[in-house]
Parts: sequence; structure tokens; C-alpha cells
Amino acid sequence: MTETSAGQKVFDAVTVKGITVDLLINNAGFGDYGAFSDRPLTKQMQIIQLNIAAVVELTGLFLPSMQQRRNGAIINVSSIAGFQPIPYMSVYAASKAFVLNFSEALWAENKDKGVNILVTCPGPTESKFYDRADFPDSATGLNGMTMASSEKVVAETLQALEKKQSTVVAGGFANQIIVNLPRLVPRDLLVNVVGKQFKNI
Repeated sequence: MTETSAGQKVFDAVTVKGITVDLLINNAGFGDYGAFSDRPLTKQMQIIQLNIAAVVELTGLFLPSMQQRRNGAIINVSSIAGFQPIPYMSVYAASKAFVLNFSEALWAENKDKGVNILVTCPGPTESKFYDRADFPDSATGLNGMTMASSEKVVAETLQALEKKQSTVVAGGFANQIIVNLPRLVPRDLLVNVVGKQFKNI
């Protein structure tokens, strides 16, 4: 899905087979650890293509038929990283902020059209994310932060979808604290603190 128009290929394949998609989950995504200027630009562009462009393309292709049927749901996977800038993961955090805002806007546009739009924002989750993002071994679990199981994240996400929520912060109570801190702390201070945390892992 890092190739342009990959979403169209998926849509065309599904259409040819006559499959009706009632639930679209845009879950694919990856990040990259390190100072922006030190990391390969091609990888940063791939993050944008997969985390943003593919989500918009697939949503744009599958949403109209759901609206016509007045039935269906779309789950977009963001992250608690989408609630604040993260130095040393700048493009990833920005991409997840896009997914968060994009999805919440679509929720408002579609809540009276029979289509549920939900954005789920998990924190650290058991997966291969850290390996793919080239985190150092010392950063596993972000210095001792509890890693949620994928099963827990899925269960909380589906519960939120059932309740027709726009957004769910999944993976534990600590994540709720993290996403609300930006409302209480001056932004310069917040970015400095987060930057020091990520620089020193």
C-alpha cells in the first residue's frame, strides 16, 4: 500500500468478485525513529503514502456505497501519538494526527447517513511496530510502559464502534492521561519534554 493507487487496485479486486464491504478497517501503517534530517527521506514519504494517502483513498472508494446502502462502518487506526508532536518520530506522529482529525470529521458527516466512522487511538501495543521503526532495543515498551495486547485494543475498539463513538483511546487508562496532557501543558514545554523522552530512549 506504499505504492500510489494501491487502494484502487484493492477496490477493483473486491468489486470484480462482487464482495460487499460492510466493515472497512484501515489498519496498515508504520513509523520511523530518529531525527528527521538523519532518516531516509524515501521512508518518510512511504509513511505519508501508507498512513495518510492510502487511508484517504480506501475510505473515499468504499464510503459512497455504504452511504447508498445506509449501512456500514469504517475503522481508521490512529495512535495516542496523534494527540501531540513527537520529536524523533515527527512524520509518524503528524500522520496519525491527520488520521485522527480526518476520521472525526467524517464521523460528523456520516452519523446521520447510516455509516459509522470510528478512529481508534491505541498506545504501545504488542506488535512488530518497534522493529519496523528501527527503535533501539532499549526502547522496547518505551522505558517500561505497559504494552497492551492486540486483543485488548480490538475489544475496546469494537465496543466503541457498537456505541457509535467517534473516537476511542484504547489500551489502558494511562493512555487517557497521555492524550489529555496537551490540553493542560504549554505546547513548547510539552514538545520539549516529549523530545527529551524520545531522544534518550
